[in-house]
Amino acid sequence: MAIVITNGEYYIYLNEQGKHRKTKDISQALQYKSVREAIDYMYKAPAKTKGFYVYDTFTNRVIWKRLVQQEIIELQEQKNGITNITRKSDGKIKRKHYSPTTRKLIYDNCGGRCQLCGRKLLLKDMSLDHIKPLSMGGVDDVSNLTCTCVPCNRFKANMAPDFFNNRINEIFLYQMKKGSRGKILQKFCTCLLQDTQRKTIHTRGGRKNGKYHTGNLYSAD
Repeated sequence: MAIVITNGEYYIYLNEQGKHRKTKDISQALQYKSVREAIDYMYKAPAKTKGFYVYDTFTNRVIWKRLVQQEIIELQEQKNGITNITRKSDGKIKRKHYSPTTRKLIYDNCGGRCQLCGRKLLLKDMSLDHIKPLSMGGVDDVSNLTCTCVPCNRFKANMAPDFFNNRINEIFLYQMKKGSRGKILQKFCTCLLQDTQRKTIHTRGGRKNGKYHTGNLYSAD
């Protein structure tokens, strides 16, 4: 097995000064003692080896490749069986454009409140959130949309509803523990939230009676 670093056109080699350089001549390519050694060099010199990979010249196989963020996302989607996502040229998921009428219906259906924090919103300030993220197989459809404020939507990002709610609870409990001087109040809130989590751990997300319902503290009244 001859291990080299290449991008399909250039190979990494050592010049007379012992410095790593690029060459098109495969006979000059530096042969690494192991795959680990080649990978270690690529991590040490990410700029020089951008687009390169570890290659076995005997078997003509790519042994290791540093994936860019977009490739990682696509591999994760394939692993989860998600194959129906359309992306823009910049790699971002292509979303549907919803008319003002549709947005108004969603806004009214949610009572004009952010369905994550409960804050009252103006229609122009509403941000549409996919209840089940598109990156997790959620559909880009009105049935999977809800009304949120921009800060909550950004914080939730591509978290599933249950994971988001658990995260909020963890943050709240930590801040209570960190800043609370009233031990009784802290203990009461801790028990209350933990009890709520136990009761909602098996609750399925979605809409119920026309409202965003995830079985948690942040559903609309």
